[in-house]
Amino acid sequence: MLDWVANTAIVLGASGLLYAQWTLARLLRELPESRVRTGWKMMFFLVPVFTLGYFGYIPLNWGLYEGLPDLLVPAIFLLGGCFVCTVVGLTHSSVEKIRHITRLEHESITDPLTGLFNRRHMDRRLDEEVSRARRYGQPLSVVMLDIDQFKPINDRLGHLIGDYILTTLAERMQQVLRRSDLAARFGGEEFVVVAPHTDLKAAMALGEKLREAISGHPITLTGHQAAPPCAPDTLTVTVSVGIASRDANPKSRDTAETLIARADDALYRAKQDGRNRCEASAPTSGLSVAL
Repeated sequence: MLDWVANTAIVLGASGLLYAQWTLARLLRELPESRVRTGWKMMFFLVPVFTLGYFGYIPLNWGLYEGLPDLLVPAIFLLGGCFVCTVVGLTHSSVEKIRHITRLEHESITDPLTGLFNRRHMDRRLDEEVSRARRYGQPLSVVMLDIDQFKPINDRLGHLIGDYILTTLAERMQQVLRRSDLAARFGGEEFVVVAPHTDLKAAMALGEKLREAISGHPITLTGHQAAPPCAPDTLTVTVSVGIASRDANPKSRDTAETLIARADDALYRAKQDGRNRCEASAPTSGLSVAL
């Protein structure tokens, strides 16, 4: 009778290890390459060794159980299997919840169409960058882009093509921007780039790079499933760019709101002066500088 009790406990413990092995395989598929994954990978190879040890213990001790104290080792085997199974299960569950929370956080700050940050996140980050620039006496620039004649394009080719244009422009912007720059979709066809540690001259050069990256390469519409019969094979899209900079003077009174307002005013002048151009507002004098 004791043999059956002991062996049942050992088999149940081994079953817990086998379940842990299956959960470990799922966990390893979700973990990125790191030291943590390497540690769990070692555990993945150790679990079968322990499982074989569990089953090997059964024939070696068959018929040797004579009293309750002899059940101590099988009980430890059972608790050990349950412990490993529980730890691995909780770890996998925690990783899934962290991934879910991370995904929700990403979705809350990202524009679903373009993949750029949304305006709410941009507003928060711009406030932070202005505070940092004021504290450390660093320059800061805002580059605002608006697609020229976007409404006629939407009306003529449809909103799906309009969405395709927006996503294409967002991809081209990301290819030009530095890692320290933050790009966001500001409105329907407006984008904003927050450029830390960037003075007016560098911001104007950045704005020109963005303008050329967009207008210098026509967008191919041939073969697009949403393209109407009247759609051309390619479409050249241009943007007008407005730039505002906060200089490195710690006493500068520029705020996030004034930088956006000045960039928007410069963008308006770029539209008025013929589109497909960059217009900038100087940090203190507000003088207009055109590229």
